[in-house]
Amino acid sequence: MSNPDPHTDGDADTRDRPALLAATPDADAVAERLRTLAVLAGVLGLLVTLIAVELLVRI
Repeated sequence: MSNPDPHTDGDADTRDRPALLAATPDADAVAERLRTLAVLAGVLGLLVTLIAVELLVRI
C-alpha cells in the first residue's frame, strides 16, 4: 500500500530530522570515500612525480 504523505517514509529516525540532515551520509561512508580519494590523489601524485623526473633526466 502506498504512503499518502511523500515526506514520511516510515522510518522513525528520519522523520524527526530535517531533510538535509536525513540525506547526509554516515561517518563510515564518508571516511571510506575520503580514504579512496586520498589513495587516488597519492597515485596521481606519484605518476606526476615520475613524469617530472623522467623529463628532468632527459634534459
